[in-house]
Amino acid sequence: MSERDQIDSLKEEIKVEVLEEWKKEQAKRKEKEQELYERNFEKEELSHGQKFLKGFDYAYEGIVWAINHEKNMKFHMISLAILLVASLFFNLSRVEMITLVFAVCFVLAFELINTSLEQAVNLASKGKYSLFAKASKDLAAAATFIAALNALFVAYLIFFDKFIDFYNSVIIRIVRRPSHLALITISLVIVVTIFLKGVFYEGHGTAFKGGFVSGHTSVAFGIATIGMFLTVDPLIRLMLVGLALIVAESRYEADIHSMSEIIRGAILGISMAMAIFGIFS
Repeated sequence: MSERDQIDSLKEEIKVEVLEEWKKEQAKRKEKEQELYERNFEKEELSHGQKFLKGFDYAYEGIVWAINHEKNMKFHMISLAILLVASLFFNLSRVEMITLVFAVCFVLAFELINTSLEQAVNLASKGKYSLFAKASKDLAAAATFIAALNALFVAYLIFFDKFIDFYNSVIIRIVRRPSHLALITISLVIVVTIFLKGVFYEGHGTAFKGGFVSGHTSVAFGIATIGMFLTVDPLIRLMLVGLALIVAESRYEADIHSMSEIIRGAILGISMAMAIFGIFS
């Protein structure tokens, strides 16, 4: 057998092995999905207060799941982050900001409803093709599309004339509104944290417990870093850093986050605050 024949034979063997491994992974995945479909969840006995708090947990888990499984949701979350950054550059009134945020949240809500309906249809049809199932998904997608068009129309009406006074609006926001910078910074930290948790979600923990990034730590260190820019009092600065460290330590001691997840959260909060306040203040 020539050297070329040996190489071709080796390639074929590798292809066969890779294909077999892929088939095994697909079989395992289908088996896990089937177990999830057939699993009966026991109803938890919770007090009214616990049910109220648990509702926030379930809602957050839904957002994380949608980001992890839906490309459109990733796009919408990125759009929300861009919106928050854009508000730093343009002198938006309260009404304009409220309208813009409402339009984006309107799209997010419809995308979540669309995703929920898709999963319900998949569960009911058990993966089988049906014209009625297709119609249900298409109608839900159409509703999301209309909401997205509405958001684009609102953004066009608000920002079209703003480009003329671009530099003046930047100066106004930078010099006169440090509180606006702080609000946008914390909002961005939260949005990016949720986005990263969704993208790198591995199915362990809950929305407020565990995940790729420690949200409590990212917000705490973001606030501490903002305080460094807003005050020169060394005692206040020390207190802010101390509080951030206490938050991080509590997440680790409670075994909610690993050290790497806490470090990622701290880096996220610090870098986001330093970037925005370093550039705009």
